[in-house]
Amino acid sequence: MRDQFLLKQYINTLESAALCARLSPNGNIRWMSSSLHKLLDIHYLKQTTAFSAFLHQDNRNDIMDAIKQATDSGEAWNGSLCLNSNSRSNWCRCMAIPLYGTDGHLTELVLLFQDISREMYLDELLHEARFDQVTGLATRIDLLNDLKRVGTQCLAVMDIRKFRSYADYYGLEFGDELLRQFSHWASETLKSKHIKIYRLYSDKFALIPDFRMIPNLFEDHLLSFYQSLLSKKFVIGSSDIALDVAIGMGVGRGKQLQLAESALSKAKVIYSGYKIEVVYEKEFMHENKVNWIPKIQSALTDHRFVNYYQPIKSTKEGQPNYYEALVRLRDDNHDLAPGLFLDKAKATRYYCEITRSVIEQAVLTSEQYQVAISVNLSIEDILNEETVSFIHYVLAEHKKAQLIFEITETESTEDFTKIQSFAKDVRRLGGQIAIDDFGVGYSNFSRLIRLRPDYLKIDGSIVQNVLHDPTSASILNGLISICKELRIPIVAEFVENEDVNTYLCDQQIEYLQGYYIGKPSPEVNRVLN
Repeated sequence: MRDQFLLKQYINTLESAALCARLSPNGNIRWMSSSLHKLLDIHYLKQTTAFSAFLHQDNRNDIMDAIKQATDSGEAWNGSLCLNSNSRSNWCRCMAIPLYGTDGHLTELVLLFQDISREMYLDELLHEARFDQVTGLATRIDLLNDLKRVGTQCLAVMDIRKFRSYADYYGLEFGDELLRQFSHWASETLKSKHIKIYRLYSDKFALIPDFRMIPNLFEDHLLSFYQSLLSKKFVIGSSDIALDVAIGMGVGRGKQLQLAESALSKAKVIYSGYKIEVVYEKEFMHENKVNWIPKIQSALTDHRFVNYYQPIKSTKEGQPNYYEALVRLRDDNHDLAPGLFLDKAKATRYYCEITRSVIEQAVLTSEQYQVAISVNLSIEDILNEETVSFIHYVLAEHKKAQLIFEITETESTEDFTKIQSFAKDVRRLGGQIAIDDFGVGYSNFSRLIRLRPDYLKIDGSIVQNVLHDPTSASILNGLISICKELRIPIVAEFVENEDVNTYLCDQQIEYLQGYYIGKPSPEVNRVLN
């Protein structure tokens, strides 16, 4: 008798502490522990309430069928389920234990629950971090883990050329759908080559083999992938989209992602997918052994930052040509391109000094040859009060100089306000403003209308593809129409051959720039001749 009394107390204690319920054979709730009442936020429960009423409707029938199948076989059921309360949903791990009478028939079903809502929430967060929400591809987290697991020396980074142009022209939803279709096609195409694709961010993707593939074979597969892409059209609504990509490949025992990013930077400049740019760890380490800061400091002291000038040709009679100033660092007998040193300089106070050197040389050259010269300015230059004051001083003191300041638009509204203010002051002092690289990045038509630049430079990726990509042609024609209405002359960059030159002339583009027009030279008179 005493043992039965103690057993009853044990049962009551366990039931009050545990999340549990007792069901009738037909699935109605006979009893529910106070802890489960609290979890489900229930204050009153009818004896005829079915347990299934608390199950999430998406898997309600499947859960009840699985429990019935187990009990019919005389077995307990284990699984996870979602219980709906009045205020929230609760994920639980559940054990359903059947109790039978002496006649062998089911008399009661005991359910024991363990609240795993927090675990599920953390799993969801981890899943969101591991998998991209737009494309469904694995992200950088899985990439880094897989790099260690596979132990591969090869990694490639791929960038969709002028992707922002599609998003800006057609809208963000169109851009997301384009990314989804491209990602699905790329994933299926690369799977047969034993290559996995990851989304890094925006329109940038990483590729690695799923075993220790030799670099030459990996490069061959990347070329094959690129050739397949050339014949692929992505259909979105009524639009057929042909995409082009830049691919950079890194090879090494470490820092493969950094190596591939470096290779991608080179690939994006070349505008050709038929050659995969490859950077090897040994070469990269050798190149980056150079301590650029002393070199930059020394070049400023010795006035070894020199301007090259590339002609920008007018297509209309009576309109003068003008020239773009491009900085070089003179090192012994070599003039080094800005890609080698300018990014390093941006992190130092020397960057603004380089900008001032370029402007100073451009002013003197403009006065000497009586030609207009454009100078590139970054948002860092415009936000630098000393640089802006220097520009104001130069324009005020050299009224015969014809300077055009090329600015790349930024995403920041605050930065754009600064650009507007800068443009207003420059025009007041006799200078002009050009918007550079329009058609990619943060291109914004409403801002274009508000700023009303004196020139609009179309991004080279659009010009490069205009003859074989209908979307590039459509974007260009749209820009031509808008700029004619606003009376803003267009400058087309990267005019590399006669066919592109002829096409752009037929479209009545006002200015052309590129190697077909003329290469950069350290002396304007050579360009003029």
